Amino acid sequence: MTPTLNVPTRQGTIVLARPDGHPVSVMDAKRQLRIDPDDTDQDEMIAALCATAHRTIESQLGYPILRQTRQTHLKGFPTGEIWLGGGELLTVSAVTYYDTAGVQQTLASTDYIVDAVSRPATLQAAPFKDWPSTQPRAGAVAITWSAGWATASDVPEDLSRAMLLLIGHYEQNREAVVIGQTSTALDMAVDMLIEPYRLTMFG
Repeated sequence: MTPTLNVPTRQGTIVLARPDGHPVSVMDAKRQLRIDPDDTDQDEMIAALCATAHRTIESQLGYPILRQTRQTHLKGFPTGEIWLGGGELLTVSAVTYYDTAGVQQTLASTDYIVDAVSRPATLQAAPFKDWPSTQPRAGAVAITWSAGWATASDVPEDLSRAMLLLIGHYEQNREAVVIGQTSTALDMAVDMLIEPYRLTMFG
């Protein structure tokens, strides 16, 4: 079922706690780039490529890869479900809101249900419950949630492989250039690897 979201209420999602490291390590990248493990001269650059590839694939998927904590902000509760995105073992730790008097409240966990199985995952009012009224303001509702694979070894191999392809591409093409067929082939390879894990909608 496609989630019902009062789109104008949605402001966006911020990262509260980033993961420690990236799915592809510097040593993994060195093997991909055929760089001697003992050669540390380029480690800083390679680490930056690992981070860039991580962010790129995560952005294309639309949800966290390694476990992290995020917070979704809305201008008010919608009329139906609230889309959170996705990620492995998604959990919600807090739902806060400003009531009509402008006082911040914490919604009881018994007042909502987390559907972490659907893609995208959603937050729903519990049966026979309604979302409370809020003060009309930015950040009227804040949902704190966590998702992602616990360790780099838990990340599906296809996603790690896609990052390695990007790292190889970035290392070989350090300037803004038109790659043509090579770039097209890379895009197709990355898309094929991540397609089974991609959300159909995100923002």
